[in-house]
Amino acid sequence: MPTSPAPPIASILVFTTCFVFWVLLSGHFGALELGLGVLASAAVTYLNRDLAALGELLRHTRAFVAYLPWLFREIVVANIQVVKVVLDPRLPIDPVVGRFQTALQSDLAITTLGNSITLTPGTITLDVDGREFVIHSLLGAEPIAACAGPMARRVGRVFGEDPQT
Repeated sequence: MPTSPAPPIASILVFTTCFVFWVLLSGHFGALELGLGVLASAAVTYLNRDLAALGELLRHTRAFVAYLPWLFREIVVANIQVVKVVLDPRLPIDPVVGRFQTALQSDLAITTLGNSITLTPGTITLDVDGREFVIHSLLGAEPIAACAGPMARRVGRVFGEDPQT
């Protein structure tokens, strides 16, 4: 199924983001370097013009930005839990692999959930098959339940989906 081109604002956003990263990473402000940055940014924008997910993400930007502080807090809490386990002389790890189904529908919501799980220390998304997630947890089954519950609900709210149905 052919995808529709990203809206013009999405292309402008991609170009601007690429160019800003180019300038920040290169650290050079000569005409040649800036010209190459413009060319590279334009090429990336052109090659990614069919990204349907970009338009979807732009529609949900406000909700996604509101989700980020919660995710950051979860990452910090998980870091502290993993550090406690690693520093404990008994090393009380309880590695498990668990599965759960999500009611999330869109590819972007499912991808966001999988990436959020992997960003949280102590858990990693091993596989996603349709709407079934396979998760590895260093600290038992409780983190997997948290991914299937609160995290999936928050991601669902970002994209206007109800993951409970």
